[in-house]
Amino acid sequence: MNETRLNGGPIKTRVSRNLVALLAIAAFCVPQPVLGQKKQKLEKSYREWLERDVTYIITKDEKDAFLRLTSNEARDKFIEDFWEIRNPNPGSPSNSYKDEIYQRIAFADARFGIGSGVEGWRTDRGRTYITLGPPQQKQVFRNSANLYPIEIWFYGGANPALPPFFYVMFYQREGRGDYRFYSPYADGPDKLATGVEAINSRVAALKLIRDSAGPEVARVSLSLLPDEPVDESTGIVSLESDVLLDSIKNLANMPVNRDEILRRRTLRETVSSRILLEARNLDIVTFPARDSRGLTRLDYAVRLHNPKDLSMTAEPDGRYTYAIEVRVAVLSKDNQPIFTQEKKLADSVTKARFDALKDKVFGYEGILPLPPGKYRLDLQFTDWSQKAAYHTTREVEIPALPKDGLVVPSVLPFISAENADPSLADLMPFAVGGVQFTPRADKDPVLGPGTNLQVVYQIWAPAKDPRQNLGKKLEVHYAYGRPAAPGSAKEIKEEVGMDQFNAAGSLATGKRLSLDQVNGNYILTVSVNSPDTKQGSFGTLNFKILDMPPAPEPWDVLEPGIAQDAEKGVLDQQRGLCYWALGQLDEARAWFRRALQLDHSNEVARARLVDAYYAKKDYAAVVSLYSDAGVTEHTHSETLLRIATSLAKNGKTPQAISVIEKAMASRPEEGLLYLALAQYYSEIGSTEKAAELTEKAKSLAAPAKD
Repeated sequence: MNETRLNGGPIKTRVSRNLVALLAIAAFCVPQPVLGQKKQKLEKSYREWLERDVTYIITKDEKDAFLRLTSNEARDKFIEDFWEIRNPNPGSPSNSYKDEIYQRIAFADARFGIGSGVEGWRTDRGRTYITLGPPQQKQVFRNSANLYPIEIWFYGGANPALPPFFYVMFYQREGRGDYRFYSPYADGPDKLATGVEAINSRVAALKLIRDSAGPEVARVSLSLLPDEPVDESTGIVSLESDVLLDSIKNLANMPVNRDEILRRRTLRETVSSRILLEARNLDIVTFPARDSRGLTRLDYAVRLHNPKDLSMTAEPDGRYTYAIEVRVAVLSKDNQPIFTQEKKLADSVTKARFDALKDKVFGYEGILPLPPGKYRLDLQFTDWSQKAAYHTTREVEIPALPKDGLVVPSVLPFISAENADPSLADLMPFAVGGVQFTPRADKDPVLGPGTNLQVVYQIWAPAKDPRQNLGKKLEVHYAYGRPAAPGSAKEIKEEVGMDQFNAAGSLATGKRLSLDQVNGNYILTVSVNSPDTKQGSFGTLNFKILDMPPAPEPWDVLEPGIAQDAEKGVLDQQRGLCYWALGQLDEARAWFRRALQLDHSNEVARARLVDAYYAKKDYAAVVSLYSDAGVTEHTHSETLLRIATSLAKNGKTPQAISVIEKAMASRPEEGLLYLALAQYYSEIGSTEKAAELTEKAKSLAAPAKD
């Protein structure tokens, strides 16, 4: 197989390195057992690393991958990568996260092992300290009347997978041994009190706790969540605190943490599977746009600099193939990941088509469904034929939609335009007003003297019936010149009919400007004003006029699968995740609901919706969601528990039992599910069955004996 670069680049014979690289990555990410292969016995140092040093922070997938390694060299490399993936400053010789973990282990051994009979890192307090770090506040009750020794730790903002504020309570069971996790549901206040009147009486125990340690401790004994309502008159508690404890114990595998580790690992593997370069070979163009429904989005184009920058492979049948990958991670303004869009594209062209393209630069156009807000984009373009990846970042802002007045979000220089298919225009990058534009390669373009600068822009206004705009005009003022040369500006004034606004409040228009000025740096300002309301807005564009050959024409391909993503609700989910990150939860819920309606297997949307409704105690909404979309075998246990609780609170306890029992078939070792099931069987009067399930839950929660 031959590899050819556009514009007459080098030709050489090679094996398909792309395929080899992909297979290598797949082999690492999803290790496959070899038939007849015996389980490797780990040397002591590796066993201690796995079972002590990282036992609370390693994901299940990582642990499985480590156990399948067959050489110490591979294990050493894995351990090096494990810590580097978590390094707050990747590439730095120091790793504050790794140092912090080992400091926490040392502290736990020194502080929590005394009197426990085991090393401190093995204790519940040690586990919590290593996983979450030191608590923000700590209360200790060693010698309170009528109470066993208690410690209460308070955390705020400990981890994105956990509630924003919560307590963790530890106590000495029956006044001896180590301090163990306290469960409001499985233990209850009566396990904290020593008085005989508290035996099997939560109400009596609560009185003893209030009298001895205060009302706040009594409240925490019913719920570890400060914002959860409690009923001290009955002592009845929910499973929410146990969901929290289960999340702490399994923090590394919580979806938000697992996905972030996977994202970091994928980025690191990029470096090992392909050369990662800063994007000097890329031009990035972004354009905030508003579709026919009034929804905002960000259109973007990623272009190579030169025709020879894209490699194409000559196939035996005379065709030429290429394979690329574009990954765009969308992050919040404070650098927290929101979602990642990753698309692969492989195609082939005829020899005639290849000859027509060899002098053009390759480009990729896509869309991101971003609502108004500030974002950071992390872009990576990979040419698999070269095994080279180019990386860059961009700060972008989608302006807020106007409640009144006007907004000109951006001015886009373009090369050409053609009518867009009306049925697809909302899903086509750089398509506004029914026309698709081919953007210039650089947002700040370079043009030759005597050429034309063509620009297009949208004007955003409040949604209104277009008939209300009949006969009304907007004043548009174009001014362009060199900032360093006063008096060089040229001005053009025009009017635009407001009846061109669509019902969503968007109007697309543009201008062709003849450039007969001298060489230099220029600024174009487009001002739009309403004579009726005296309100207006403006946008600007920097450009240069230089005596130089014209840039090569672009050859742009469109992001594959946009229509399919829209049909399956992927774009709606991504928009919902943005609203969630922006703190606009009502908007987020609406988009997650739409995404789940389009695809009932969308676990991200399901989990976020259930969390959102449950936090508002809108149990009927959770039940309605379950009735509409059901669950799958991949639905997270925490989501299942909240669905079951909501069913029970709506008088549908048999359905709650059915949900949990079906889930237990695929996750029989999750003690929390047995506890929930015991609660529901108790509610329907099956006390013997409830007791059996409670004992099973306790046996699963019991610490493993060495």
